[in-house]
Amino acid sequence: MKSFILLPAIAAFAITACNNTTANSTEKSTTEVEKTEAVSTSGNADCLKSHADKGTLDQLLPLDVIKKHYDVPAQAKKNYSYRSEAKKHDKDTYEYTWDSDRVRKMTISGREIEYPSSNRIGLRWVGSDLFTIMGKPTPLENFKAFYRNTTAAEKEAAFKKAGESMKEKGYDAKTTETATKMAKDLSGDDITFKEIAGIGDAASWRIKEKELTVLVGKITFQVSVEISNNDNENIELAKKLAAEVLAKCK
Repeated sequence: MKSFILLPAIAAFAITACNNTTANSTEKSTTEVEKTEAVSTSGNADCLKSHADKGTLDQLLPLDVIKKHYDVPAQAKKNYSYRSEAKKHDKDTYEYTWDSDRVRKMTISGREIEYPSSNRIGLRWVGSDLFTIMGKPTPLENFKAFYRNTTAAEKEAAFKKAGESMKEKGYDAKTTETATKMAKDLSGDDITFKEIAGIGDAASWRIKEKELTVLVGKITFQVSVEISNNDNENIELAKKLAAEVLAKCK
């Protein structure tokens, strides 16, 4: 059980290390980035963040607006996770969910596991600054460095570094090996992000999570859409809903 608890930490550490490995070779210069941001018409970040702070994400993307683009069934359940602590509002989530006949698969320790995958549409993590851990000069550079795909060699080097860090913190060899193996299983896909053009200052589709992350100024928001096995359908709907959110805060 202990290795399951450690999994998120080692996976996050490894992904961050991967992104830092070669990010400089794939980004635009700071001057080019600043020019891109200067002409952005993606919306008002302060307006977006105020909705998260007030617990009104459902006003940023109300059901009637969602229904302009997708016929959400009557049995869909509204879920709003609002945290009382002000500093945690950027992790709040608002979604409509309903049953589907789809399943997802994951491999853990060599075993393939299936689990149900509900339909869902909503808005998540408005204002999250997780991408800023990359330590780049501008928000756009941070976003590009964080939401990028890594090579197998980069991943291997990162997991090795993460394992060494765990050992230094006193975890035994078996626990470290198990946690690393699980993290590798969950991050086994070569392509985890898909760049999406024309939305906000930058946008990236998180393939596994079925979420469109959009950069607006110094913050991000995520539109979650999982209504089909065809990811192109999910992405197209997410883009339309993201545009509605941006239009709300011009």
